[in-house]
Amino acid sequence: MSSSLAIIELDVESWGDADDPVVVLVGPRDRLSADWRASVKALVEAGRHVIAPELSPIEPDLAVVALRRLLAEMSSRPSVLCAAQAVDLLSHALAAKGPPLAAAVIVVGGAVDIVETFGAPAMAIDPFDGPDPVEAFDTALVGFLEKNAPREAVVYHSGSDARTLRDALGCFATGVTVVTTRDGAGSPIGLTANSFSAVSLDPPLILFCLAKSSSNLARFRAAEHFAINVLHIGQQPTSGVFARSTEDRFQDVAWESWDTGAPILSGSLASFECATHEVVEAGDHLVFIGRVLRARFEPRRDPLLYFRGKYRRLHFA
Repeated sequence: MSSSLAIIELDVESWGDADDPVVVLVGPRDRLSADWRASVKALVEAGRHVIAPELSPIEPDLAVVALRRLLAEMSSRPSVLCAAQAVDLLSHALAAKGPPLAAAVIVVGGAVDIVETFGAPAMAIDPFDGPDPVEAFDTALVGFLEKNAPREAVVYHSGSDARTLRDALGCFATGVTVVTTRDGAGSPIGLTANSFSAVSLDPPLILFCLAKSSSNLARFRAAEHFAINVLHIGQQPTSGVFARSTEDRFQDVAWESWDTGAPILSGSLASFECATHEVVEAGDHLVFIGRVLRARFEPRRDPLLYFRGKYRRLHFA
C-alpha cells in the first residue's frame, strides 16, 4: 500500500469470483458483442475473474497510466484479453520497467508480430469459422490461459521477479494503520501502512517499515517520535486519504496530540505513541522500531483488514 502520483478512478465491470485469477478485458466495453459475452461466461466457468475497465472516455495518455496502475496493483498478476483496436494502449501500459505486469496476453483479431513485445506469453487469435466458432474460440482461449497462467500454486525462487514474491506476501492478512509524525516545522505527516508488527513487551517495542523511495522517509528518519494508528472498518476512507498524494491529508480527519505531539487519529481501533528507538536498514526499506510511551484502544470495534491487495472486513459475533 503506497501513495500514487496519479489517481484515476475507473468504472470497472466484473464477473465471477473475486478470489479467482484475473482476466482483464481491454477494448470498447460498451460494444462487447454476444460472442465476447459468451467468452466471459466461458472464462468464469473455467475459474477466472473477468473485469472490464472503461477506458474509452479517458484521453490516451491518462488511459495508459490508468491501465498500468490497474494491472500493477492487482493482488496477483493478471492475464489480458485485448481487442486489436486497443493493442497500442496495451503495449504502452505494459512497457513499464520492472517485472512484467501481465501473466499472459491474448490479442483478438491481431497479428503474431504485435504480441511479441508484451514481456509475457502472448497469442494472437482470430474468430474461427465452422459449425461452432464461439466454442472453438473459447476452447483456444481457455486452453492458452491454462497453459500459460495456470490456476495452481505459483512458486517463487530466489532470483524470480519481485512481483511473484509480492503476490505471495499478499496472502498474509494484515491490519491497516496510519503512521504519523511531525516534520521540522511542526506540520503533521501521515501515511497508510500495513507493515506493522509488535516486537517486544519488555521493553515495549513495535515496528513499521517504510520504503526508501517514500517522499516522507527523511521526515520520519529525523523525527524523535511517531504514532501508529490502527484502523477499524469505519475508517477505510481514512486509509484511502493517507494512501494518496494530497497536499493536506489531515484536512478532513479528526486528530489530536498527546505528550510528544505525534498526531493521533481520533476514534481509531488502537493508537500507539512511540519514541523512535532504532532505525534499521533492510533492503529497499527502513525498519522503524518504536518504544511505546502510551497506548489507547477500543476493543468493541471491528478491524479493517488487508488481504491479497484488497480491503477486507472481519465482524465479531
